[in-house]
Amino acid sequence: MDKYIGKLLGGRYEIIDVVGVGGMAVVYRARDVVLNRYVAVKILKDEYAKDPDIRKRFSIESQAVAKLSHHNIVSVFDVGSEKGTDYIVMELIEGITLKEYLQKKGHLGWQESVFFAEQICRALIHAHSRGIIHQDIKPQNVIILRDGTAKLTDFGIASFATTQETRVVQEAIGSVHYISPEQAKGSKIDYRTDIYSLGVVMYEMLTGKLPFEGETALQVVMQHLNAVPLAPSELMPGIPKGLDEVVMHAMCANIGRRYASAEALYADLEQLKNDAHTRFGYAYTDDETGETQVIGRDVQRAARRTAAQEQAAHAAAQRRETATAVREPEGFFDRLAERPGLAAGIAVAVVAVIALVVVGLLMATGGSGEEKLTVPSLVGQTFDDVIADSSYTSQFTIEEAAERKESNRPVGEILEQDPEPGTKVTKGTIITLTVSAGGDNVSDTYKIIDFKGRTLEYAQAMLDEHDVSYQTQEEYSDEVEAGKITRTDPAAGQELEKGATLTIYLSKGKENKKASVPDLYGLSQSAAEKALTDKGLVLGSVDQVESSASVGTVVWQSVSKGSEVNEGTAVNIQISKGKSEQPSTPDTSDEDNKPETGGESGGSGSGGDTQEPTTPTTGSATIPVVLPDNTDMAHVVISVDGVVQYDETHETSLGSISVPLTSTPGQHEVTVSVDGASSSQTYTFS
Repeated sequence: MDKYIGKLLGGRYEIIDVVGVGGMAVVYRARDVVLNRYVAVKILKDEYAKDPDIRKRFSIESQAVAKLSHHNIVSVFDVGSEKGTDYIVMELIEGITLKEYLQKKGHLGWQESVFFAEQICRALIHAHSRGIIHQDIKPQNVIILRDGTAKLTDFGIASFATTQETRVVQEAIGSVHYISPEQAKGSKIDYRTDIYSLGVVMYEMLTGKLPFEGETALQVVMQHLNAVPLAPSELMPGIPKGLDEVVMHAMCANIGRRYASAEALYADLEQLKNDAHTRFGYAYTDDETGETQVIGRDVQRAARRTAAQEQAAHAAAQRRETATAVREPEGFFDRLAERPGLAAGIAVAVVAVIALVVVGLLMATGGSGEEKLTVPSLVGQTFDDVIADSSYTSQFTIEEAAERKESNRPVGEILEQDPEPGTKVTKGTIITLTVSAGGDNVSDTYKIIDFKGRTLEYAQAMLDEHDVSYQTQEEYSDEVEAGKITRTDPAAGQELEKGATLTIYLSKGKENKKASVPDLYGLSQSAAEKALTDKGLVLGSVDQVESSASVGTVVWQSVSKGSEVNEGTAVNIQISKGKSEQPSTPDTSDEDNKPETGGESGGSGSGGDTQEPTTPTTGSATIPVVLPDNTDMAHVVISVDGVVQYDETHETSLGSISVPLTSTPGQHEVTVSVDGASSSQTYTFS
């Protein structure tokens, strides 16, 4: 029997049974005796629990992951240690892993694949924004609930597992199929590592196959470094070509040419979801052989030599095994030799293509009016930054010169370019860049690139590669959306001395200036609109109601006078249209006994004008709103009879809020929307 079952951890978590076993930890079902709820408790395996370095990293990472709070991430409730037992307490969810779901269905339709990929993307956006890289994205770490919600789990474990590379590969061989090239090479990683692994997961969802297979972990790793899989639609017809581009762009072995952030990947998935015919123009091969360009040509050559030595005895068998999943140039020509008819057909097609190219060239030289592009100035930027910038790579083919040049500029900085800046060329033209190899008298500075409009994660990835320290500050901006970079200090193009700190300014969005709501009662509609405009506010809906007040004057406003609201807030008003005429009835009672305030004015009565009883024109009601507990912030919108009176965002840590509303006395339908989920109820305003 498991030694933990029946134990009480931390004085509150009663271990019941085992619900899952991973490479480094065991997950138990437990009952929180304090809150009387079931939870999942993850405990390190004994062989890892005895390692003091792993225990320390486990504690640090667990504390960080405990700060995550997102609908698509399994929530962490508590972290603890008791007598050498380190554990994490998480929400207990009922569902199956994405891997199990795939095994049942074989593969998923492209719409369902995008549905799950977007949820994983949202989880990564949240984690990356808090400085956490998952490092072990795979279907086994995605839980699918009955309502279709995907929840990412196993944060924190993978982020320290890279320090135990050999042991982890031996314990969890399945992860090697999703490993990024930079992880495989032991290079420095950033958020783009998770994007590569998500690309592999998307590939598997769409095709039901892994992009790379092999008899050993090393064989699989070498394919990640050197091979390019067939596009998903080549294995599973019907997949949109744009989705091919997205998956292959996410899986690009060259980290600089991969998606720069999870936000960028999510934006493309959204665009595809809305229009299946969308194309993005990402190039995921560098030439007709289908060879991926990986970081460092020397590393690539060395990797090929290693792969050749390791796989020599199995080359023929492996080509047959991977023919359906990986492009093999040699296998391609072998097949042509075996099928002369196919070779002849391809030869005819090649001749036709050449003819089309020649016609195209003749048309171009004859002044076909094709739009020309201006070659940008790239000298002074780093090669890695240029190939990571889609504004360049989507318009031109960027290549590095065969040899780097010694100079006093930092390694990787661009010294020369061909064609020269300002040259007019056609789209796709090759720009060859001569890059600095450094030297004895290198100027130890970093030339700052323009980060405006980029995410902080993008800037962090670029700066970390150059060991540049940075700090952040926030400021309001009318141009840059909240969370994106507005500027840097020093500014783009300037040199940053070694040891100096770069200040990155992040946008807080447009500044919400406050305005005091004026008193509109008794004003005409035009006067009320002017009074609001003068304060920076907007006139909302205008309704006419029966009232004893002067016709055409304001008798109600949706926001009370003197309230402090954001500039641009709309204030709804109601305007008097007078009282409807009521038929008079003979009064046979004694005139002397008629109360002074009860007479009927008008008509030919001899008692003179009398004052009718006044009734209140404004009622109020307080609406309770319960805030969700699965996110940090909640957007609350409340409308009365279809007219929005309240629109604010609150921290969910408040638990609930009470919102006072106003309207005419009587019953009104109140609709409360929290993060898009709406409910309606009738309230009495008095």
